[in-house]
Amino acid sequence: MRGGGALGALAACLRGTPPENPDWMAVIALANRTLLTPALHEALHRAGRLDALPEEGRAYLAFLHGRNLKRNLRLRAQLREALAALNQQGIEPTLLKGAVRLFRDAEDSLGNRITRDLDLAVEEAESEAARACLLRLGYRDATGTRGMERPQDVGMLELRHRPSTLSAGYLRWGRQDMPRLEDRDGVRARVPSATDRALHWIVHDLIKEGDYWRGRIDLRHLHDLAELGRTEPDLDWRRLRDMMPGRLGRNVVETQLRTLHVLFGTNIPTDLRGGGIARLQHQRRMFSARHPVAAAPLRLAGNLVWGLRRLVLARRATRRLPAELARKALRILAGGASSKL
Repeated sequence: MRGGGALGALAACLRGTPPENPDWMAVIALANRTLLTPALHEALHRAGRLDALPEEGRAYLAFLHGRNLKRNLRLRAQLREALAALNQQGIEPTLLKGAVRLFRDAEDSLGNRITRDLDLAVEEAESEAARACLLRLGYRDATGTRGMERPQDVGMLELRHRPSTLSAGYLRWGRQDMPRLEDRDGVRARVPSATDRALHWIVHDLIKEGDYWRGRIDLRHLHDLAELGRTEPDLDWRRLRDMMPGRLGRNVVETQLRTLHVLFGTNIPTDLRGGGIARLQHQRRMFSARHPVAAAPLRLAGNLVWGLRRLVLARRATRRLPAELARKALRILAGGASSKL
């Protein structure tokens, strides 16, 4: 099965409707690459279709799902420890990305998603006190990243007090809903609305990571959006699109919503799937995912545009061009291993 066939089959399986006689080796290999293997197990289990897999495939998915559950239980304990210490200082962080599910999900649902690290946001006035609190817990700055780590943990913790330079103009935190304060097992944290969480996923991938220009698809995060649409009735796709400033912002959202509808069947109103630009961007992303060799020139051109854009934005922000930024641009052009398509 070619890559394109594996993508369509994996998306169908994640919808709970596996095709007849797919190449399960290719489907599972793509799920491994995109960090969706536990989600594949959950989707087939929820649909009562695990028996569509050969016995070895069922055993493999069950094994990885179980290992991921154990890892996520450790991440949850790590998150609760950090929240308890921060709460004692009067700090109630906002949970971002996968930290929301670690905080909220029942244990029997905790193995379904691979979470790499913990992302917390605090007010800028709280950032120094929050950092000092984590240092007392034994955290230290991780080399080459913005995160903090400890040797006994399975994931890093990233503490933020403002959006990144690349995404700040699109997130506009002040315009979003106030995150709701929630209490779980004696610790408190703020949880953004479903619409704000969807906005954050889209801005993170297509703006901050440059997937809109680079023509890439983060299938795991796209599946997160599909799950939000399935489980959160308050998610407002139209408001999400309207929260993005300018024509570029709208094109970014419409491109992602079109791909979400095509791959996962999410019910997106027709007018929110965009016009010609969103359609072309979607087709470009799908072509690159299905035909990676033939799409190499497209990816190179996209990486070049994205690298130059980052350099321009960084120069505007710093009024200089550090050698580190030039090295980052070269890494973008070179590509490299990634869980994205």
